[in-house]
Amino acid sequence: MARVQVFTNSASEMSPAIASEFGVTVIPDVVVFSPEEQYLNNVEIDPETFFKKLKGRKKLPTTSHPNAAQYMEAFSSARGCEEILCVALTSKMSGAYSTACTAARMLAEQGFATPITVYDSLQNCYALSIVAMEAAKLASEGKSVKEILPHLDVVRSKIGAYFVVESMDNFRKAGRVGAIRVLAADLLNVKPILMFRDGTVRDVGIVRGFPAAVENILERYHKQAQYGQELFVYHANREALAQQMKQRILEMDPDAKVRVEWIGAIIGAYTGEGCVGLAFHER
Repeated sequence: MARVQVFTNSASEMSPAIASEFGVTVIPDVVVFSPEEQYLNNVEIDPETFFKKLKGRKKLPTTSHPNAAQYMEAFSSARGCEEILCVALTSKMSGAYSTACTAARMLAEQGFATPITVYDSLQNCYALSIVAMEAAKLASEGKSVKEILPHLDVVRSKIGAYFVVESMDNFRKAGRVGAIRVLAADLLNVKPILMFRDGTVRDVGIVRGFPAAVENILERYHKQAQYGQELFVYHANREALAQQMKQRILEMDPDAKVRVEWIGAIIGAYTGEGCVGLAFHER
C-alpha cells in the first residue's frame, strides 16, 4: 500500500471501478427520496437506477454528505498507511470539508495515530475526481502529503469542468444556483454553459439550443485543454451523445485518455436527466 491513503466522497461521482484502479477510498453520500427510501450513493443505488427512480417525481430527492461518524469509521479502516489525505468536495457548496475536519480532529483526540489531512478541492463531480486521482497517482509514487499538496494546488486551479443541462428546473427547486445568472433560460430555449470555478457553479456563456451548447463545450476543450491527458466525458443517461463527444475529442487530441462516465445520484439530483459535460486539465 502507498504510504498515503487517499479518500474522497461520492459527490466526485468516482465509480467503484475507477476508485479500485487508483486505490482511492470513496466515502458514500446519501440520497434521500423519502424517510423510508434512502440509499448510499454507488453502494445501494447506481446511476441508471437513480434516473429511473427520478422519472415522474414532483419532489426532488435530497442529498447529504457523510456525517462525522461515517468519516471517522472510514478513516479508521485505513490499514498499512503512514498518512491519510481526504480530498473533500468544495467547501463553498457543502459541509463535507468541515465535517471531515471535525472527524479528523475527533480521531486525533481519541489517540488515532495516523495523521489525517483534509484538503478542500474547491471542485465537484468529475473535477473532484481528477484532483483525487492526481493525489492517488502521487501517493502511489511514494510521495508524502506534504509533497502532494503543492501539486494539488496547481491541479485544482487548472481544471476545465463545463456542462450543460436540459433544464434549469432542478437547480431552481434545490436552491443550488451558485453564481448562475440565467435562471429563466428554459423559457427562451437558451442554454447556459455552466462550469465549476472558485468552488462553486457559474454560467460562463449563453447559446441557443442544446446542440449549440455541446459544440461550445467541445470548442472550449479545443482551445483550452492540455492535450494528451486523462479527461472525463460525463452524462446523465445520454450515453450515445457522450460517445459522440468522445470521438470528437479524439479527432482533436488522439492521445487523450477519454473516460465516459455517468453522473450519479448526488450530482444528478440537481442536473436532472440529459446533462452532458467535460472535465479536463487546462493549459
